[in-house]
Amino acid sequence: MGKKWILVIIGILFLASWQAYYLYSGVQAKPAKKEAEAVEIAKREKNLVSITNVDHFFKNETYYVVEGKNKNGTDMIVWVGEDEEVTSEIAKKGLSEKQILDFVRTNYDAKEIVDSRLGMEDGIPLWEVVYYDDQDRYTYYYGYFETGKRYEIYRLKEAEE
Repeated sequence: MGKKWILVIIGILFLASWQAYYLYSGVQAKPAKKEAEAVEIAKREKNLVSITNVDHFFKNETYYVVEGKNKNGTDMIVWVGEDEEVTSEIAKKGLSEKQILDFVRTNYDAKEIVDSRLGMEDGIPLWEVVYYDDQDRYTYYYGYFETGKRYEIYRLKEAEE
């Protein structure tokens, strides 16, 4: 009787593990597929011949940001929306990641940078910089791609106990 229950428990654990793996791999496959589609769209629509970076941006809409070189060797940034709407800019027309981080540190008392990425909202290319400010607030800063000037800023206060 004891061996039978042990085999049943092992069987249940095996099935549960297999289902968890199947679910996890299915969830992971969708973003990878969308990213690959965004790269293909950027290559086709904006003549990118080499890709240097791909990132995602989630706010009100989802965008994949594809960085690379076009056939003329120009560094380009291409934003591909979920609806496959494509926007592109020559990289040097906007701030680099180092420049936007320096801008935020200088102008907004960023104590600790958590993350930075390119994004888009309402058709406007943006930089998103997430940081802790001098009052330990978790802050989302959205600055214009070209200038870094503030588009939006959200500060989250630490929950009081």
